[in-house]
Amino acid sequence: MSDKDYRVSLFKEKAFDRRKCPKCGTWFWTLGDHRTCGETPCQEYDFIGHPPTAKRFKLREMREAFLTFLEKRGHKRIPRYPIVARWRDDVFFTQASIYPFQPWVVSGVEKPPANPLAISQPCVRFNDIHNVGRTGQHFTTLRREVTNS
Repeated sequence: MSDKDYRVSLFKEKAFDRRKCPKCGTWFWTLGDHRTCGETPCQEYDFIGHPPTAKRFKLREMREAFLTFLEKRGHKRIPRYPIVARWRDDVFFTQASIYPFQPWVVSGVEKPPANPLAISQPCVRFNDIHNVGRTGQHFTTLRREVTNS
């Protein structure tokens, strides 16, 4: 695809800049003065010692704070979708929060449940699992079930 195929009105309005990472050659969008794509090995460990908030959050607290923040700004909170991607025949698991909305986003076949919306969608990603814990953009969670015996 040519560069013009990636130019969309929203990115132009918001002054996003599309750049090529000088280290790995990957194209990325930025609003700031980022020189690299921000992924390892081009940029490592930028989150350690520099948390994005002053308050420490547990997983559920952070999820609730995120969804509440968006709701206060006019987004409608919708329940998460199953992690099994039942609406696609080319993948088994939801790999990103956009997956549930692809029938609408890609083809316009389905109407979105709300616009704008807020969702905290669990997903399973295998293509970049090696980056978990190594970058400020790749995280994982551990969910333990508590049973009474």
